[in-house]
Amino acid sequence: MLMQDLITSFIIQSKECKLRDIGRFKVVNTSAEVDIANKKMNPPATEIIFSGREEKISDGLVKYVSDKKNITVTEALDELKKWCAASKEKLKNGGEISLEPLGVLRRETSGIIFVQSRNSIEFFEPVEAERVIHIYSEHAVLVGDRETTSSAMNQYYQEEASAEKSNSWKIFAIIFLAIGLFLLFLHFYGNSFSLSTIGNQHKVIPAAPPNTYTNQ
Repeated sequence: MLMQDLITSFIIQSKECKLRDIGRFKVVNTSAEVDIANKKMNPPATEIIFSGREEKISDGLVKYVSDKKNITVTEALDELKKWCAASKEKLKNGGEISLEPLGVLRRETSGIIFVQSRNSIEFFEPVEAERVIHIYSEHAVLVGDRETTSSAMNQYYQEEASAEKSNSWKIFAIIFLAIGLFLLFLHFYGNSFSLSTIGNQHKVIPAAPPNTYTNQ
């Protein structure tokens, strides 16, 4: 079994691996999450964080190689040192080190980098996820790019409706006041202002009372 295959297997199982003169690998797992906008459930994802300039070889890797190749720990360490030195030289000359299915190592001006494969140790695909919403239960909703709750949005719309209703009554009151002032203006425009012009101008003449007795 090739050394890079053993190293790849160790990285997947242990989640961390140090290689002298190459770098350190660390596997970070993220949990599944719901994509509300696209109605999908994204599967758990795996990201490999790589940092260069490592000076040690993982003790766990040495033991792992020793067990898999049925050799002593000292022999496994020597083989790993030789592999690291040869890989460093290969990268320096523009070559690549394949650690499939994780990705590949290559050297750029900034140093040794690790390029993760798009399909590295991914076992699941996104699935369709249509959310079932109960009428009276609180649930998350997406407003623009901000996530909030249904109860918060209901309260917001109720406040907006109450404010609109209050504003409507104010508008009607202003209209009625303007009409009243306009009618008063027309009244006083044709009559001089006095207390008599404000009251009722129709004179009422009381009728003479009937006789309640007759002359004998």
